Amino acid sequence: MYHYKFCPLCSERMVKRIPAEGVDERLVCASCGFIWYNNPVPACGVLITDKDGRVLLARRKYPPKEGDWTLPAGFMESHEGPEECAIRETLEETGLAVKLKGILNAYKGGDDPRTKVVLIIYLAEVVSGKLEPGDDASELGYFDLNELPSNIAFRAHVRAIADYRENHHKPCVH
Repeated sequence: MYHYKFCPLCSERMVKRIPAEGVDERLVCASCGFIWYNNPVPACGVLITDKDGRVLLARRKYPPKEGDWTLPAGFMESHEGPEECAIRETLEETGLAVKLKGILNAYKGGDDPRTKVVLIIYLAEVVSGKLEPGDDASELGYFDLNELPSNIAFRAHVRAIADYRENHHKPCVH
């Protein structure tokens, strides 16, 4: 994870300080007072199920956690809102256009080595497209909620699937 050594405003050395009472230690410029807020980055994704209640997962093509599985998701661009991000990431990774049906939940993500994350997961339904891996997905698959891969990349994705299973999944009774 990147940390400033020098102030991006005045080029003086950054020092660790507690800038105010009740605030975490942060890097602060001793000269101009610039504070680097190491805040989480927003990411958005979707949880899609097929007619049999299986959840769609994407296998990661690139590090970190290359080869592990995730919900279709990614980082929000500066020009878009959360809904736009979820829709764009789904299309890029899966080839599917989706309609968002609501928010499943928001999750703290602390196990991505690139940055801290706040992950917003939407429930979504497919409206068009052809299921095909794209962007940073090497493979796609629908998985039964009781037979998920053991290598799901991030804890936030594991928690989202568990929340869905607990609150939305109705098992079929014959």
